[in-house]
Amino acid sequence: MPSFVRWLLVVTSAACATVGSAYAQAQAYPSSTVRFVVPIGPGSSGDALTRALAERFRALSGQPAIVENRPGGDLVVATQNVLASPADGHSVLMVTTSVMILNPMYIKDLSYKARDLRPVMQLTRHMAALVTSADSRYKTLADVVAAAREKPGSVGVATYGNYYRLGAMTLAGRAGATFNYVPYKGASQVLPDVVNGVVDTALVDPGAATSLIKAGKLRALAVTGTSRYASLPDVPTVAESGYAGYELYTFLGYAVHAQTPEPVVRRLEELLTQAAAQPDFREFVSRQGGAEFVGSNSRQFSEAIEREAARYRELARQAGDQIQQ
Repeated sequence: MPSFVRWLLVVTSAACATVGSAYAQAQAYPSSTVRFVVPIGPGSSGDALTRALAERFRALSGQPAIVENRPGGDLVVATQNVLASPADGHSVLMVTTSVMILNPMYIKDLSYKARDLRPVMQLTRHMAALVTSADSRYKTLADVVAAAREKPGSVGVATYGNYYRLGAMTLAGRAGATFNYVPYKGASQVLPDVVNGVVDTALVDPGAATSLIKAGKLRALAVTGTSRYASLPDVPTVAESGYAGYELYTFLGYAVHAQTPEPVVRRLEELLTQAAAQPDFREFVSRQGGAEFVGSNSRQFSEAIEREAARYRELARQAGDQIQQ
């Protein structure tokens, strides 16, 4: 047999083996329980969405799918847990703007790099809401801004995490006002203090605050989306309130260890996309506070993260924040 023919047979056999192996990997996944690791506590819209998605993933894949809440450390605890797990697609991290963009920007000596995670699918994006106590003297965003201009630092704005803090700082810069930023660990600590007047205002997930707003315990002054939040149609956007072009969204999606084999990533993406496309799930998303369905694939999600990273770095620069290079 001529040497070229032998070489061609060897190359062809190797290529077929590679394709066969990739196909086998994809078909075998998932082969055991899939963990959806949520970096925040129960009760948030992100937790609720992930639980609903995991339920549909379980039905499609034929394997158990569980949700583990691992809050703490500015979402780093959950991220480290997934990165320390086998890179086989059976540990899936719920990721947000903070996980993929803001933590690498702000946290010195962070234990991971954004490139350590492989984006798989963006599920939704979420606006924020500026709220105050129902008994507060602030009736509008203009009232808050006027008070903060008159006496710089007199208006407290509670935030939790760099996403909300940077959003508040961006608003302050646009308004020519100076707020007193009060850091909290999460919405469950912020909201009672706002209701009771311990802190003047807060920038929060509207999903966590809507029930208190409708119960007459909180007043929503503005939302940060490009359009109004459907569950609070009488609440204007920040842009409508005099700050054209202002918007603040965080994304919610899913990622795996970057070393996860590509066929497994593709199969996971396929299953997540099918689960998210179910009409009852889309209806569930519409009922979550401030959530807007996106459903983009791995490539689109990666490109969106890159664009958002550039935008947030510019916002941080404008706010005068020191960030990691």
